[in-house]
Amino acid sequence: MQQIYAYLDTGDGLQPVNNAARDMAMLETVSIQWGADSPDTQPDPGVCQFTLRDRTGSLAGDFIRLAGARLLLRINEQPTWDDLAGQFGAYDTVTIPWDQVAPSWAPPIEGGRTHVIFDGVVSTGGTIRREKTYWMIDLSATSIMVLWKRLASKGPVSTDPKLAGKHWTGTPQQRLDELNKRAAAINAPQSDTRGLALPGSVAPYDQDTYPTQLELLQRLYAHSPNRPIWHEDVSGDATRIGHTDLAAPAGIILDMNADPWTLTDNGTRPSIPAGKVMTDRDMTLTIMEPWTQATVQGKQATDGDTYAFDTSETSYIAPDLPKNLRDLQKTITLDSDAILAADVTAYPATTITETDRDRMEAWITTLDNIAVPETITFDSRYIDPYDMPWLYRCQPSGPIFISGPVFADLTHSDGTPSASSVWTTIGGTLTYEWADRDVPVLRNQVTVVPLPGIGFSQPTWDQIADWTAAWGMVALTWRR
Repeated sequence: MQQIYAYLDTGDGLQPVNNAARDMAMLETVSIQWGADSPDTQPDPGVCQFTLRDRTGSLAGDFIRLAGARLLLRINEQPTWDDLAGQFGAYDTVTIPWDQVAPSWAPPIEGGRTHVIFDGVVSTGGTIRREKTYWMIDLSATSIMVLWKRLASKGPVSTDPKLAGKHWTGTPQQRLDELNKRAAAINAPQSDTRGLALPGSVAPYDQDTYPTQLELLQRLYAHSPNRPIWHEDVSGDATRIGHTDLAAPAGIILDMNADPWTLTDNGTRPSIPAGKVMTDRDMTLTIMEPWTQATVQGKQATDGDTYAFDTSETSYIAPDLPKNLRDLQKTITLDSDAILAADVTAYPATTITETDRDRMEAWITTLDNIAVPETITFDSRYIDPYDMPWLYRCQPSGPIFISGPVFADLTHSDGTPSASSVWTTIGGTLTYEWADRDVPVLRNQVTVVPLPGIGFSQPTWDQIADWTAAWGMVALTWRR
């Protein structure tokens, strides 16, 4: 049984709302719309609608302090006896029934075995209503990435007369440093750009144009062949504006029991048994309208009395698609500040390599060749959120694999899978409610997209020549 613990910071640090030690209110319901619904768009800040059941009226009466407060939602591992000792004391003094020990535990505010699933800012407005002996407080919060989206002000300028009337001048690294500096000034998260390469140079803006910090960050890396999408990353010790790379190849390995594991930047993850994943009754698959290319719309720098920055673009075209699809010319457009062409020494052009092209073209091919489950829901009654927290955070999951025969039998004419892949979630609706008034249920109905790397090159026996398993240890069928 996984309960969500809510914390509010109204100016005096994070304080628990609904744990046993400070039982101010009950977190009645939560519904969070998060992420994106298509791989060709960037995620918007998530929106959390939540209801508190206030027993004493202390929150309802002091509602003015809630607007602008930080809201943190997290889950905790079931406590061990060592965790409980500090709160309950010696065993022979505990009179709580066995099945009420964990719900009566007050997890620590800092540290402990915990996972944040949402970090946001409470919006203004809401409602308060009376229900029996309680006050019901209906509020909303926006994920903390909204602070980056709200920041839009004049950027650094240059003394170079050729850049007169321009702002957000400087090198790509200087721009990134300035973005993080301004974020720190308002206690907004820092960006985490690990794994991404900056462009050779970036174009400045006219001083009558004011992009947001979030747009500047997205455009700074829009040229990347990894196809990063930007979102809050609450998986670490501190929330950051992180990225999930939709075009980065994903891999699967088998353990000695032939159980598949996905590879991630931080190690490996177990696969998800298909029987624990909820789909619609008909197991409906969506055939995406195929994209034929991705176009980076960047800039060209030319010299003169002043530097001019005009539009320049480069396209990644998937060569392996049938000609009738290529003729449709459906394009994913990636707006970038990168200089793609230049005759100015001060603005070196960003180099697009053949490896970059291969990666992006493989991503487009993957999107077009894999049919996507229309409904995927992860439910805490079947998959413990603490065991697989990446399925319940309001951010893309990164590589996941659903093992089992649900869609595995569907293949293209060459035998490659047409409905089975390594996936990542990119958006969805996370809900939390109480079933039968005493069982908390956490559900995440998600949009998934396939990641490149599986299904487009059939494995051969020589690729597992170094596997030391004996036949009797291999729980594989011939087809699997």
